[in-house]
Amino acid sequence: MMLRKHLCNLHRGLASAEDLLMLVIVISMAVIAVTQIIMRNTFGGGLLWADAYTRISVLWIAMLGAMSASRSQKHIAIDIVMQRLPLAYRHIGLRISHALTALVCFVTAWFSADFVLQERSFAAIAFGQIPVWWCQSIIPVAFAVMGLRYFLAVFFASSITAETTS
Repeated sequence: MMLRKHLCNLHRGLASAEDLLMLVIVISMAVIAVTQIIMRNTFGGGLLWADAYTRISVLWIAMLGAMSASRSQKHIAIDIVMQRLPLAYRHIGLRISHALTALVCFVTAWFSADFVLQERSFAAIAFGQIPVWWCQSIIPVAFAVMGLRYFLAVFFASSITAETTS
């Protein structure tokens, strides 16, 4: 019981951090886009790093959005098999589905982490003094978080989601 409570608290904290980060990125993208438009129309030029920042922000929003969808299990799913299973077996089918999803997420996290480490060795700069690999680091982190959520869902079914969304 104590582990479940700690996991729910961790889940709630992570969800709040994801939501806050997503909000900050969206607001910053809007402010930078408006600033960029004003500067181009008024001064004939804009911020050199704004386009790169916007592209990277879209990546971060997409990954944070995927994490958010996985948190509430509102992701896109092909569940034709689950619909065809008898009610008595759907619980088992759901656990198998969560396990396979976790496996795919962990494998993707592994390979994307390798990709980010390769990018680190190139030492390319995204904008300002920020390396490209810092910007891409959201990919393995997001897939690892999603994998962890689905892994826990195998054992706790939807109780973590139900307790944290209520």
